[in-house]
Amino acid sequence: MNIDTGLVVVIVAVLIFYLRLIIVQRQRVKQVSQTPLATRKKKKKVRDQLQVSRPSYSILSQNRRDRAIAGVGVLAILVGVLLNVKIIPWSIAQPYWWIPTALGVIAFSWAFK
Repeated sequence: MNIDTGLVVVIVAVLIFYLRLIIVQRQRVKQVSQTPLATRKKKKKVRDQLQVSRPSYSILSQNRRDRAIAGVGVLAILVGVLLNVKIIPWSIAQPYWWIPTALGVIAFSWAFK
């Protein structure tokens, strides 16, 4: 496998993407652990227990702008891959396939909050 500068940049972009997902997941776990849970009463039956509804947490962003940025990121990744495979016959941009791919990976990370 030939490892060049472009491949290293894409690998670093993917590592940044996964680091961002790890940080988001840790924040989510912290929020869930801070919510008050229902306490059990010893003399009550299971069906009579007080149930506290937990707020639902979604890792996907609900913001339209974030989703639009993520969509542009997916398109950039696709363009970068097509340049690397030489399906897009644009000889000036083919050596720089890694630029849209790396930027697309970083932009795709906006879909997760």
